[in-house]
Amino acid sequence: MSKAAGLFILLAAGCASAQVTLSTVANGVATPVSQAYDFGSVSLGSVAAVDFRLTNTGSTAVYLSMLGISGPYAADFTEVCSLSPQLCGQSATQVLPVQLNPNGTLDFTVQFKPFQLGSPSATMTIAAGNTISVILSGTGVPGLTVLWNGGPLGTGETVTFGSVQVGASETVALSLSNLTGTTITAPAVPALESGDFSLSGSALTATTIAAGSAVELDIIFKPSTTGLRQATLTIGLDTYPLEGTGVAPPPLVFPTPAIQLTPTTLASTQQGTLSIRLASAAASSGTGTVTLAFQSAVNGVSDDPSITFADGTRTAAFTVADGATTGQFSNGSSVSFAAGTTAGTLVFTVTLGNQTVQAKAVIAASLIGIDAAVAARNVACDPGLVYCTGTNIQIQVNGWDNTRSASEIVFTFFNSSGQTIAPGNIDVSAASAFAQYFAGSDLGGVFGIAALFPVTGDSDDVVAAQVQLTNSQGSVQSTQINF
Repeated sequence: MSKAAGLFILLAAGCASAQVTLSTVANGVATPVSQAYDFGSVSLGSVAAVDFRLTNTGSTAVYLSMLGISGPYAADFTEVCSLSPQLCGQSATQVLPVQLNPNGTLDFTVQFKPFQLGSPSATMTIAAGNTISVILSGTGVPGLTVLWNGGPLGTGETVTFGSVQVGASETVALSLSNLTGTTITAPAVPALESGDFSLSGSALTATTIAAGSAVELDIIFKPSTTGLRQATLTIGLDTYPLEGTGVAPPPLVFPTPAIQLTPTTLASTQQGTLSIRLASAAASSGTGTVTLAFQSAVNGVSDDPSITFADGTRTAAFTVADGATTGQFSNGSSVSFAAGTTAGTLVFTVTLGNQTVQAKAVIAASLIGIDAAVAARNVACDPGLVYCTGTNIQIQVNGWDNTRSASEIVFTFFNSSGQTIAPGNIDVSAASAFAQYFAGSDLGGVFGIAALFPVTGDSDDVVAAQVQLTNSQGSVQSTQINF
C-alpha cells in the first residue's frame, strides 16, 4: 500500500485590519515607518545600516512568509542578519515561514551601499498576515578626499614608505576629508592582510564625517623581514597599494667574545658547561647565540642525537648587558651540554653582533664504558628456547661504545670460594650483533646486553661473575658482579 502524499497548508489568522507593524530601532527606541524610508546621503563605497522591527500587535500568531527587496537598484539595498537568530547565517527564503506570536517582535537590518552617484530606490515587501510595502531610498554622494603630504591621493596611487629597518616602524598619516558640503557616512576600512602593515587612527571608529571635517588614518609599516613588502589599503570602493622595504639594522659592535668550556678536556657521557667572556665591557646591550655542531670520527656515523644543550636543542641564546663582560643564558652565566657517546669533535660557534668565534672539544675514541652490570638467578625465559631451563642465570650489562666497534664478550663465573666455575671463560663473538644493533639505533653508542645461561646443578653455587668487553681500543673488564 503506497503512502499518501503529505499536504502542508499554511493558514494565516485572518483579521480585518493590519496587525503587524514596521518600525526602525535605534538605541532601544522604536519609530514607526510609513510608506517610505530615506537612508540619507551616503558616500560611494560606504554603508549605512538601519535596524528594522516587525511587531505583532494582534491577539493571534501570524507567519512572516516573505521579506524581500526588489527593483532596478535592489543591489544597493541588502537585508542582512541582525538581531534575529532565526535569520542569522541564512537568506530569508531558507528560513521562512517564521512564526510571530502576539506581542512578538522580529528584528532585521537593511544596508544601503551606493555604487553610483544619485538617488537609487527599491521596494521592500513584507508579508506577515498583512502586506507591508516600503520605498527605500538614499543618495549616493562623492566619497571622501584622501590627502597625503598636503595633496590628494588618487585611486590606485601607491603609498610608499621607503626603507625601514627590521623591527623599527614608519607611520604614514592620511587625512580622510569630507569636501562634499554635507555629512556623509564614514567608509569601511578593512584590516590589512599583510602582517607588516597595520592601521590605527580615528578613521577606524568614525561612523559619520561632518561637512568640512576630516578623520585621520594612520598606516604603520613595521617590516618583519628584509626585502620588498606590499599590501593593499581599501577605503570604501577605492584601493591603494602600500609598499615598503625592510632592511637589516646595522650590527651592534661588541668586544670580542671568548668561549670557556668546563671541563677543558671532555670524554663521552660527560656533562659540560659553556660560558661567554668578553675582552672588555660591552658598550651596549644585545643578544647572541651559541650553536653546537658535531663532527663524527666513526666511519659510517654522521651524527649523535644525544649531543645537545640542556634543553635538547643545539642552539642557545644569551644576552649581554650594557657594561657587562659576560653573557647571560636563560639559567645563568653558563649553559650545560651533553658530550654524547660517539667519538668525534664538538664545534661551538658564538655569534655576537658582527663577531663570530669558535671553540672545539675532541671526544677521543675510548674503551667501552660500563654503566651498570646486574646478575640474577632463575630468570623466566621462553620455554621454546633450547637454553631455557628451570635453573639459569642472567647477566645484564648496560654501557656505551663511542667507536661502535664492539667485537667480543667474555663471561666468567665464580663460586663462593672465588674459584672459576667450569667451563671457565665463555667467549662470545659479538661483532656482527653489535654492528647490526648500532646500525638501527639512534642512541649514539649506548647499548644493553641481556645474556642467559643454563645451569647444570644448583644455580645457588654461582655467586659472582665478571664480563670483559672488547672494541677497537682494547678490552675492559667489569668489577665483580654479585648475585
